[in-house]
Amino acid sequence: MLTTTTRQAAGLFPGYACKPVTDGALIGASLLDGSPFRLTPVDCDQEVLPSTGMAVLGTLGNGKSTNTKVMSLRDMARPRRRYAVLDAKGEDGVGEWDAVAAALHVTPVRFGDGVCMNPLDPRIPPLHRVQLVAVLAELGGHRPLSPGARMALDAAMESPAARTLSGLMSAVTSLEADAIPGRFNAGQLLAFGQEVVQALSPFIRSATRGMLDGETSVSLDAKLTVFDFSRIDRTSIALPALMSVVGVFLESVWLAQGGADHGIHSTLIVEEAWQILKHPATAALLQRMMKYSRREGLSVTSVAHSAKDATSEEARDLLRLASTRVLHQMDEGEAEQCRGLFSLPDWAVRQIPLLGRGQAIWQTGRHVNLVQTLVTDYEKQLCFTSRRRDAAQGKGPVPVPAARGEWAWEMPPNVIDHAA
Repeated sequence: MLTTTTRQAAGLFPGYACKPVTDGALIGASLLDGSPFRLTPVDCDQEVLPSTGMAVLGTLGNGKSTNTKVMSLRDMARPRRRYAVLDAKGEDGVGEWDAVAAALHVTPVRFGDGVCMNPLDPRIPPLHRVQLVAVLAELGGHRPLSPGARMALDAAMESPAARTLSGLMSAVTSLEADAIPGRFNAGQLLAFGQEVVQALSPFIRSATRGMLDGETSVSLDAKLTVFDFSRIDRTSIALPALMSVVGVFLESVWLAQGGADHGIHSTLIVEEAWQILKHPATAALLQRMMKYSRREGLSVTSVAHSAKDATSEEARDLLRLASTRVLHQMDEGEAEQCRGLFSLPDWAVRQIPLLGRGQAIWQTGRHVNLVQTLVTDYEKQLCFTSRRRDAAQGKGPVPVPAARGEWAWEMPPNVIDHAA
């Protein structure tokens, strides 16, 4: 076995001694040369990282969610940073980010607890409001509106009564004869309006009762905003409807009131990304956000289980547009797929199936490193999301090695630490 010192490693083996891409937030230690690994994509030059997007992949229980939360907590400690999270999974009736939100004195936007987000909120530009309501009508009616119904909807949106979905439904069935172009009689206008009402009625009376009809009760001013969808039935139209509304609020309100124009960098974290991308409105939103992320002062982090589940064009787009890829443990077949998608070197592909908990291959632009995320005892309480499974298996959290000399982690076996 070849040995070297920490001082000589960078000069002797530059391919293994991977110096940090940026002096961003500390993430952990390189398992290739023992050096600290720091990264904050927004702080990297565009030549190093063309985009600020990040894709985090890995099988259940290998640390991808913990890693994402740890990075977020450390970055949020810096000035002019804020985060929004689409949290679609959890246990005991709360999402995965519940403990993090509580520690920061933030109440998650938990749908089903009297929370309302009004798709006709005046802060949303008029064209986006019309498009959003049309998306809801398509979801509720299981098909696009007819041309006549769409014209009736456009006309009703201009009514002073159209401040909520209930008000819109009243306005669209009370249109005057000249409300829309064409020679339509009162009966035809009423039929168009009734089609709109039937399509929107699930969001008034059943699927999202109280969640979308009324004044907005959500503030987007906090340093962390968590949208908790864990109580929403994934098989119902409620989830894609709520995702669509939240997406428009993020784009039209959240970014507008605190984005790049205000000197603030925003990060959107999408848990269960491939599931969320099944909904066209949210998929289109994430695509737009990724493409214009640097201009908007935005990073989009997508967290998912495997690259093989990226079957939609939108999901593959997120992988292509993310300049930072964090690859936790996956099986050999999935590792081979990552080779093709990300042009990984052979050693990284061989390592992916062997990774332990909290370890990952980090591909940052052209740089590839093997990193162990370092988690403090405080962060473990907030970020570990496999506690129930670990308790059932008789496992506890992985202990952090005691500090020794200048290093707070164990050296890899081929490195001699002179501080010992």
